Amino acid sequence: MISLKSYQQRVLDSLREFFKFCSKTGSPAEAFAAVTAKNGSDSLYFPIRAAGLASDMPYVCLRVPTGGGKTLLACYTAGLAINDLLHADRAVVLWLVPSNTILDQTADALRDPRHPYRRALELACGAVEVVTIEGALNLPRAAVDGQTVVIVSTIQAFRAEDTTGRKVYGQNGVFQEHLLNVPADREADLLKGSDGKPVPSLVNMLRLRRPVVIVDEAHNARTDLSFAALGDVMPSCIVEFT
Repeated sequence: MISLKSYQQRVLDSLREFFKFCSKTGSPAEAFAAVTAKNGSDSLYFPIRAAGLASDMPYVCLRVPTGGGKTLLACYTAGLAINDLLHADRAVVLWLVPSNTILDQTADALRDPRHPYRRALELACGAVEVVTIEGALNLPRAAVDGQTVVIVSTIQAFRAEDTTGRKVYGQNGVFQEHLLNVPADREADLLKGSDGKPVPSLVNMLRLRRPVVIVDEAHNARTDLSFAALGDVMPSCIVEFT
């Protein structure tokens, strides 16, 4: 296990405080002001303006020096969001990276039971399954109900014009069971097909689960298209790293 450095622990302590404040008040802006003021800053909070992203959805960016352990911090961030914001035992985590090369590196590390990142992820989140989009397209409901599922992907995979994106949004019988017994107050959140019924798709599974979204190298994902893609999964929160 990699021991956290003092500045990394301070980052996580501030994030935990932010999440706890958000959970208590429902106001990310107030939470951000309180936490940054405590740290001697008067930074303003800027919510994302995009369809699917609620104004009260916590959205924060953590700036870490090069080589400062962003991936390790992201592992613990997933657990903080689950425990201190959602007050849940498990969640779906959508972990977005800027390139296929980094995707492979990140997924391999998070899957390897001997890797410190995997061990940190399990310490923070409990039982975890790590998949890429290909694996996510075959996720049974039982796998998502029983543990935290981390989906490692690029943001491009959630653009409908992309080949993978068409699979993410397209009808997929695997997700039929995910849409059984959807609460009446959540049906409006689901994307509908031409017949007016919710499409059994990965994106609708994510919309139901309101994933925790982690964005690595966030300065590469700040276009309108990227924010629209994030809105399509209706996240419970977004934590960026840069």
